[in-house]
Amino acid sequence: MQEEAKEAAGPLSYDEFLRVDMRVGRILTAEPLPKARIPAYKLTVDLGPLGVKSSSARITALYSAEELPGRRVVAVVNFPPRRIAGFVSEVLVMGVDDAEGRVALLAPDGDVPLGSRVY
Repeated sequence: MQEEAKEAAGPLSYDEFLRVDMRVGRILTAEPLPKARIPAYKLTVDLGPLGVKSSSARITALYSAEELPGRRVVAVVNFPPRRIAGFVSEVLVMGVDDAEGRVALLAPDGDVPLGSRVY
């Protein structure tokens, strides 16, 4: 999905890192986003005390829409909303490219509370 970084990003302070607010959520629904140029799903994500938010996610290569509900994910919750193919994406669900460039979701081990902050 993303161009591979040639080298690591420069240093930042812990306070700078904390400005990126990443939280644990649970996918409630997933359905295709038909107008997307790159195949994607429209997700609804329960973030516990932060509420239910929407996200566009390019994860169709590794996941079917039917297997995503109930799955815990990590999402950035303090980016501004983006309109993607007519859909408003409120949070960024985090993932990493595998060896073939397919996006694999990042998720916590275990049953951590929804809305928990990632440090």
